[in-house]
Amino acid sequence: MKRITWILVSLVAAVGTACGPSGPVKAPSSGRAYELFVVAPTELWEGPAGDTVRAIFSQEVERINQPEPLFDLLSVPPTNFQKTVSRHRNILILRTGAQYERSDMTAAYDVYSAPQLQVTVTSPSADSMAAFLHTYGQELELFYEIVERNRFIAQARKHSDPEIGTLIREKFGFEMSIPSNYRVRLDTTDFLWVSYELPLASIGFLIYTYPADSIVTDATTGWLVAARNGAVRQVPGPSKGSYMSTSTIVPPDRKLLTIDGRQWTQLRGFWDVKGDFMGGPFINYTTYDGATGRLIAIDGYVYSPSPNNQVPMRNYIRQVEAIFRTVRIPE
Repeated sequence: MKRITWILVSLVAAVGTACGPSGPVKAPSSGRAYELFVVAPTELWEGPAGDTVRAIFSQEVERINQPEPLFDLLSVPPTNFQKTVSRHRNILILRTGAQYERSDMTAAYDVYSAPQLQVTVTSPSADSMAAFLHTYGQELELFYEIVERNRFIAQARKHSDPEIGTLIREKFGFEMSIPSNYRVRLDTTDFLWVSYELPLASIGFLIYTYPADSIVTDATTGWLVAARNGAVRQVPGPSKGSYMSTSTIVPPDRKLLTIDGRQWTQLRGFWDVKGDFMGGPFINYTTYDGATGRLIAIDGYVYSPSPNNQVPMRNYIRQVEAIFRTVRIPE
């Protein structure tokens, strides 16, 4: 078990290095990705502290075209914890009592199963706990989110397709772990399209390079969108002459990120098909490659036309983000 004070939890969340300890093999954890079990007395769960937890974890995922919460929340009283919840992948325990001098938070990994994250919040009273969660709840949610992302990164690397990995390395000069259920759909000059096709969804990646006419950090959103549209039009739509494009209904959001010391420009928005009725969310990461003097763009998209949210899009787009984190570009 690894115990972390709240300050260290924040630091771990910031750099995304949370991981489980070595030791005896534990039973496999239960539950689905981005599902959280809250263990709390009924009066605490139904009061301000529970309201705060629900408000934080039930916020809608940004930039997807159907409303979905950040996490699916389930709750159980402490008396049923060992019987029904102890092996769940994500557990949040809320405890109050006079024995606690101040509000605090600790984390433990792989206590009853693996992979598992168990965070315990303690506080002298329900009101002080609600105030504590109100202050640190966003960081807590981010911690669970990063741990879930790291789990998928580990799986992507463990079950990556060696042939696609070799193709990316030889074609573009960098490493990227594409899971073995993906297939190459199109391989042309400076462009590669791979996707994972499901009965009710599609998850894909487009990798392309182009001359660095402008340093990526100085590029405007419109400049990056124009470059994206020039590349993604190679992805055909279902009808003759149709092709992928960037939706103009909601302008993409642009953000600068630093990942493993490399600066990327992220575009997060929506794609559609010119000449047909299809669309969904996309995330584009672009960086300057000094070794080649070119810009590298990695573009992940999701198509999930399921009615009534029967197929969650949240998990698909987060898988896309996790696979981005497997990229390693030589300096």
